[in-house]
Amino acid sequence: MSEKDNLKDLIKRAIRDDEEACNRILNLYKGRIFSYVYRMVRNYHDAEDITFDVFIKCFKNLPKFDLSRPFIPWLFSIAHNQVIDFFRKHRIEYEYLDERQSTEDGPESRYEKKIIVEKVEKAIARLSPLDRELVILFHKEEHSYQEISEILNLPISTIKTRLHRARKRLRELIK
Repeated sequence: MSEKDNLKDLIKRAIRDDEEACNRILNLYKGRIFSYVYRMVRNYHDAEDITFDVFIKCFKNLPKFDLSRPFIPWLFSIAHNQVIDFFRKHRIEYEYLDERQSTEDGPESRYEKKIIVEKVEKAIARLSPLDRELVILFHKEEHSYQEISEILNLPISTIKTRLHRARKRLRELIK
């Protein structure tokens, strides 16, 4: 049985309120969803709450999910909408933070990386909310254009154009 068939089986079981199937789906995807949400809201506790809400909404709407469509973009579209709702409620502007630093490097190298990361963070923070989200979904979450199109409900051509412009703008801001 392929991973795709196994996921479809889990979804079918979860629709029938199989607690084990729901827990497996939760355990498979909560890390990726939390990571995405945290990068967007930049607050651990808010990210936990939003992630919890994503899965509540996921399981509530699972009977409406079309099994012929990919599950991950559908789940990320729920996460995207929950983040948008959070920002609307709190009137918060999108921000982005990448805290990847290698512990293997020496202090000078870590410092240099920190300076670069801060410069990139500041540049990304100056992008429009949509462009920031595109950069996060494509470069951090490693979603395909098709998946991003499904998550944001935008045409692939728009995704490609906006992402190209966002990268160009980032290069200008970092110089």
